[in-house]
Amino acid sequence: MARARMADVLRKQIIVSARASLSSAALHKAAADACRANRDELIASGRASSTFRTAVDGHVGADEESVNLDGGIVRYVFSYLAQAVAFALEYCQTHSPVRSGAYRDSWAVRVNGEWWTRPAATIQPGSTVEIVNTMPYARKIDTGGQKTSIPPGIVEAARQAAMKQYPTLKIARKFLTLSDGRDARGGRLPYILRAQGIESGLTYSKENKWERLRKPRRSNRKDRQAGQVMTYPALVLTEPSNG
Repeated sequence: MARARMADVLRKQIIVSARASLSSAALHKAAADACRANRDELIASGRASSTFRTAVDGHVGADEESVNLDGGIVRYVFSYLAQAVAFALEYCQTHSPVRSGAYRDSWAVRVNGEWWTRPAATIQPGSTVEIVNTMPYARKIDTGGQKTSIPPGIVEAARQAAMKQYPTLKIARKFLTLSDGRDARGGRLPYILRAQGIESGLTYSKENKWERLRKPRRSNRKDRQAGQVMTYPALVLTEPSNG
């Protein structure tokens, strides 16, 4: 968040006004230009996002020229949500196991509960964004119930990586119930379990990689019985409201 206090700007502009006899409108423009220059410098240096909202004296969306010249404040609220979504989505895709490519290609984005097919850069500040893999075996891969070429926990790894890059956002791993759409192979969502779930008996560690602790066995968990709707591990991104 960057703030430009107009009193500091006006101390310079008052001198210009005395010398050049600037009108009130010209003073407002000079102060507004100074605020925008400060904002653009932050963006160009990489210290601020190119997505932002402007609040002038508490009025969201107002023009900088409308600022009160006596102690008014122009406030820029920078949003990193769109950038974080693009980062996390790419992380999930590049860290996916690839055999047929279906799992890697099934990472999808939902914005405020609706499937999002437009570029991540167009996601509006303040949205709730979910990144989820829609394949029927997505939960097995993420929780370690299926042996693959990568460690389990892709969603959690993406969460930690995104939090390091965008610490001002709220990023959580949750299990979602999807009610519409199709996966990369054209299957309907959500997936309905066709048979009783199987506990794999597998475990993974950095030192020993994949190991088998015991033989596979049927699961007694209620959410893993035939006919149950599958839930999908997902990354959920939100940002604080700083209107």
